[in-house]
Amino acid sequence: MSDVSQELERLQKLRNELESRLAKIDDEQESVEENVKLLREKLAVRELEKKMKEKGNSLAALRIEKKELEDQLKEPNKLAVSEAVLKFRAEIEDQEDKLEEKEEISESIEEKDEPTLEGDEAPEEPEKKKRLGIF
Repeated sequence: MSDVSQELERLQKLRNELESRLAKIDDEQESVEENVKLLREKLAVRELEKKMKEKGNSLAALRIEKKELEDQLKEPNKLAVSEAVLKFRAEIEDQEDKLEEKEEISESIEEKDEPTLEGDEAPEEPEKKKRLGIF
C-alpha cells in the first residue's frame, strides 16, 4: 500500500470517528433539549399550582369574610334593640306623666267643686293651678 492509500484510510477512519462523535453529540443535544422542555413544563406546572393555591387561599378568605358578614347581618342589631327599648321606656314615662297630669287636673277640678266654709282657697291650690297652667 502506498502512502496515499494509508493516508486515505486514516482519514476515512478519522472521518467515521468524527461522524460517530457528531452523531453522539446530536443525540445528546436532542436528549438535553427534551429534558429542558420537560423541566420547563414542570416549572410552568409548578407556577400554575402556586397561583392556584394562592387564588384558592384568597377565595377561601373571601368566603370566610362573606360568611362572617352574613352572620353579622343575621344577628339582631343590638344598638337598634337598645334604642327601641329606650324609646319604649321614654314613651311609657311620657304616658305616665300625662296620666299624672290628668289625675292632678281631675283632683283640682274636684276640689273646686267642693264648697269651702270660708270661701278661701287652700294655700296649696294656687301652686297646683300654677303647675297645671290653670288661672
